[in-house]
Amino acid sequence: MKDIRSITTNVLPIVTAACLVDTVGLFGWRYGLAGATADGPINMWYDRFGLVAYGADVLSMIIGIALTQLVTTAMGGPWSLFRFCAVAVVIQLIHDLVFAGIVVPAVPLGHNSIMDLMRSYATMPGAGGILVVDAIYMILTAVIASALATLVPSVSWFTLLVTLYATMYILYTKGP
Repeated sequence: MKDIRSITTNVLPIVTAACLVDTVGLFGWRYGLAGATADGPINMWYDRFGLVAYGADVLSMIIGIALTQLVTTAMGGPWSLFRFCAVAVVIQLIHDLVFAGIVVPAVPLGHNSIMDLMRSYATMPGAGGILVVDAIYMILTAVIASALATLVPSVSWFTLLVTLYATMYILYTKGP
């Protein structure tokens, strides 16, 4: 595994990893893995907002990894994938809790349809499961990006293109 703390030289592997993780997750939600249902929150999110939902999820992971790069670089010390993943999870948890606790409630009901859906998530039974899924996504993104960074860039490019191509079809598959 390669040190991915450099914010300027690891963009492609990180973007590719985030897209791959979200697309594999999307496949799971769409095909009913882990008990996903057609009317479940994740499938509702993708049904209502499509590529915007996908883009928001992927960008959230990329921003989280970029912040992790900054924090772990400032922390110094030798490269540790474990420490990088731990910091990424903490950053993601802070993001999710601040977003759900401060940002979403600050937007008036009916003013933004994405915020309205997010508001309904916060009151659902088992809403804490989203924190676990997001943590897993961050860990997988960091691990895959670190692995991709060891390979020639053409591997990341090809993986990204195939992933985005598959996403266009998976996204419009109806849930179980």
